Amino acid sequence: MRRTGDRIGAIHRARPLATLLAILLCGCAGTAPAIPPAGSAGRIAPALAVAAQRLAAGAPASDYARGPVRADAQGRLQVYVSVDAVTPEHTQALREAGLEDAEASAAMGVVQGWVSPGRLPDLAALPFVTRIAPPRYARVR
Repeated sequence: MRRTGDRIGAIHRARPLATLLAILLCGCAGTAPAIPPAGSAGRIAPALAVAAQRLAAGAPASDYARGPVRADAQGRLQVYVSVDAVTPEHTQALREAGLEDAEASAAMGVVQGWVSPGRLPDLAALPFVTRIAPPRYARVR
């Protein structure tokens, strides 16, 4: 049978771990995301949403020059906008919502281009948009 002192010692040893876990789970509860997770914003890939928040908060675009999410010198993010159908009307609506240098691929059901971080919700709000994600870049193995 364990002594009471052993149980108390175990509790005190576990306290730092429990505190760290509580901080990790609740640390961001008081901050509101720049792009809300509900509604059409759920169409935006999480990595892209995080990059957009950081760029909007003043992170340098050079932080995203390489990697899974990329930004150009103007701070625009490169995106693939998946749509239910690639049509000239949809491509034009995407341009009006902020997609620049748009190039459509009907075979892939995607319109790729560059967008300012603050315009991502405008793209996601379009009814024919199904997903907005960073491109999948080729990697050397």
